Amino acid sequence: MPGDGSDTFKSVYRGAASLAGGCFAGIRNPHSHEGGLSELPEHEALEQLAVISVLARWVDSATVER
Repeated sequence: MPGDGSDTFKSVYRGAASLAGGCFAGIRNPHSHEGGLSELPEHEALEQLAVISVLARWVDSATVER
């Protein structure tokens, strides 16, 4: 959504930033930094991909403002 400074925009922005941070902290970092992790069960891997897919769609539809 356009960055109009509204409370809704601020909520959406904060939510996307929080989701991105959560993906890094809870999904990416453990798999990248803990070499001993075993493979995930298929259903868990699909759930994680679904979350990352939502975040990627949001990022793809965003507009960079300078």
